[in-house]
Amino acid sequence: MRSLPNPKTVEIQKILRLVPKKDALVLDSFAGLGTTAHAVLEANKRDGGRRRFILAEMEEYADRLTAERVRRVINGYEFIGTQKTELLRERLNWRAIETPNDLVSMVQGLENLHGHEYDRIKKEVKDGELVVTGEKAFAERADGLGGGFTYCTLGDPVELDAILTGQSLPSYDALGSVLYHTATNHPLNGGALNQEEFYLGLNGDQHVWLIYRADLNWLKGPDAALTLGFARKIAAAHPDKDHLVFAASRFVSQKLIAEEGLRVEFVPLPFALYRIERA
Repeated sequence: MRSLPNPKTVEIQKILRLVPKKDALVLDSFAGLGTTAHAVLEANKRDGGRRRFILAEMEEYADRLTAERVRRVINGYEFIGTQKTELLRERLNWRAIETPNDLVSMVQGLENLHGHEYDRIKKEVKDGELVVTGEKAFAERADGLGGGFTYCTLGDPVELDAILTGQSLPSYDALGSVLYHTATNHPLNGGALNQEEFYLGLNGDQHVWLIYRADLNWLKGPDAALTLGFARKIAAAHPDKDHLVFAASRFVSQKLIAEEGLRVEFVPLPFALYRIERA
């Protein structure tokens, strides 16, 4: 079977050739339809390399399209298509209109001569021309490239649109994981998390806090705000560290916090959850 290379796959293969290591780890944070994985597998097949790939895709088609394409590239797949052969292309000029029987006879002759070779003889008028095409279905198999991969889902998604409309609020753990990673570029250690104390964890010289409950009315109330009392409390408990506090709002200015010498920084929650109104 002869196949034409995917242009995107070809471009990624060119990039891979710039990396001399045959055991390189390739990361694609926007996997799309899995072109990067395809290119890595082809490179390994070509030179016997042991390159690996990590693909990340947040869209709902990640398993249905992205992972499925990689499975087929690895294991091989059946290809079903239609082979088309043009049998006649005749311009419909005045002469053809004057002698339509000649044109009809010509087409019928083609059908009699080639009809057994095709599943159907297609006749159509396109751009002032009569085009007669023989069509035949075929099925072939593309061999797999080998290799393997593991498909994983990373917990329940945090649907930001649903948060914005108030239809759904993430759990403390789910939102905390996203915010902690955003702030520190490290994964959240669930063992250190303390929801009652609004504590997420320590990263280097910085403690990270999240004042939050998955309750829309609570988020619009005073308990969801960073206060001077809370800032003093956490600063006194850990005076040698910085503190990053995510909260829906604050009842104390950053200037006052600085004047008291508190190493506390306020960060508003995404989309200002406390402002959401129920319909």
